[in-house]
Amino acid sequence: MCTEEALSRNTIKMVEGLLRDGFMDVGLKIGTKVQETNEVPRVVTDTAVMEHYINAAGDRTKDALRVFKHMSVFGVEPNAYTYAIIIKALAAADLKKNPNFVGYAKKYFVEMLDRGMQPNEETYKAVLDGIGRGENKAEAEEERREFVENVKAKGFLLVLQKEAEEMANPPPLKSEMDMLKEHVMKVFEDVIRDFEDKNEQKRLRQMAEDYDSLSSVAHTFYKGLSSKGLTEEAEELFKPLLETAILPDEAVFTIIILLSKSTGDGLKVYEHMLAYGITPSSCTYSVLIAKLSLDRNFIGHAKKFYLEMLDKGMKPCLRTRLGLFNGIACFESVENAAEFRERVKPNGDLPDPGEGREGLFTELMKAYQLYGDLQKKTTNKDMQEVIRKISDEGFKKHAAKMFCAMVEDGNVGEAMDLFQSTPETRINPLVIVHTTVIEAYIKCNLNKDALQTYLDMLAAGLAPNSYIYSVLIKGLAVDANFIADAKKYLIEMLDKGMHPNAATYTAVLEGFAQQEDKKADEEGKEFLEVMMAKGFVPDTEAVREVLKGRPAPVFDRVMSIILSKME
Repeated sequence: MCTEEALSRNTIKMVEGLLRDGFMDVGLKIGTKVQETNEVPRVVTDTAVMEHYINAAGDRTKDALRVFKHMSVFGVEPNAYTYAIIIKALAAADLKKNPNFVGYAKKYFVEMLDRGMQPNEETYKAVLDGIGRGENKAEAEEERREFVENVKAKGFLLVLQKEAEEMANPPPLKSEMDMLKEHVMKVFEDVIRDFEDKNEQKRLRQMAEDYDSLSSVAHTFYKGLSSKGLTEEAEELFKPLLETAILPDEAVFTIIILLSKSTGDGLKVYEHMLAYGITPSSCTYSVLIAKLSLDRNFIGHAKKFYLEMLDKGMKPCLRTRLGLFNGIACFESVENAAEFRERVKPNGDLPDPGEGREGLFTELMKAYQLYGDLQKKTTNKDMQEVIRKISDEGFKKHAAKMFCAMVEDGNVGEAMDLFQSTPETRINPLVIVHTTVIEAYIKCNLNKDALQTYLDMLAAGLAPNSYIYSVLIKGLAVDANFIADAKKYLIEMLDKGMHPNAATYTAVLEGFAQQEDKKADEEGKEFLEVMMAKGFVPDTEAVREVLKGRPAPVFDRVMSIILSKME
């Protein structure tokens, strides 16, 4: 629930909810804070805990309410999304177990209004339904009537009331708004009309048949940019929307650049935008460079626009930098990459190898090339996509993961030697590439490919670390065809003075136990004896923890193997 991925998911969920309900300033503020500080606001984590309780098995709404109350104690102010979550949960709770919860739902609904927040229709309906579930229908109906009158007096606008008011008092700029929307659609049509492929024109028109559908595409586009760490760039691109309530022309062009299947068409759209007299923002540059960097024939254009960004004082985001240098690594020589690096070096905007580590840049370029080679090597389409996504993430995330795992397993000296005092990429990036791809193969149960990638790594003169051994051994041990390899590499770990974690050596012992015969059990005991002769001592409690949830026969056989040598 509190993993980095979960926190990111909950942040996006809250921001989307706030934007959907019209609380754009609050949503953008949260997104901006996460982007600038890399810290998730307390209101997000508390709300995530509440949702966890609400969605948990059994009725745990009481726990969610307790978290909500504690928020005020610790000075955390709930936003409209938080209120909506708790109000709907309270209104839907079991009245027999918690007869007061509907009252709390009503209270917090009014509290929202007192704080200047307009609850959405779904929240309002949930409270009415909660009141209506009372046993005395006459009293429930009266309570509902009083609630409706009360919230209307507090300024709550019912949907039908809003529609009636809009019909009686149409906005004075309604016709002008229609004209602006027509202008946006004209821009859209002008752009796609230049596409030579008529099927491509048809595909784009189906995605944006009218202004509302185009606006919906734009909303999805904005969310996509934010999820990829381009929140600041997205806000800059859509800033005019907040002032005019109409999609800006540049946003239309940028969306089509992204959606165009052909790289050439994407470049034409950009040139068309310049002909319109529009000055590209950093967001448009980022989208364009990312697209061009994926095509061998347009990598030169990508470099050109990257330099344009720098000349205009724009700072490309990390994803843009990684995407470009990934493309350069895949489509050009290391020498060309180094030459381009020297051109952008005065701006200080390039992958930083660190003091005294100039050679690492070459290693990084070779690592990006290796990702491309491994992606082409496999014919498995799913794996190709997995490898592509891994390469987009860069190296720091995976390096930090390896560092933490090594430290946790007791291989502190090895971790510090590889990563200095912080989890930065002092380790050879080529090792990180092989490791992440091996791990991906293991997760997809492609053990043969994982082993071959490991052997290719050794052939390239790269030494495995304890993390790679652990990943490989656990994957191979579950496959009877590779249990011998798992045993071999586990002994190698011990011979190198590495400390295998409980999950790693238990996986091998479990491989013996899965065979369900006495001969295998004896082989397991003999293997454990070999390990212990090298100074290894199994942790029985840790093994029990690893085996939780396994079938009882497997649990018993593994423990029998271990305990036979612990007497």
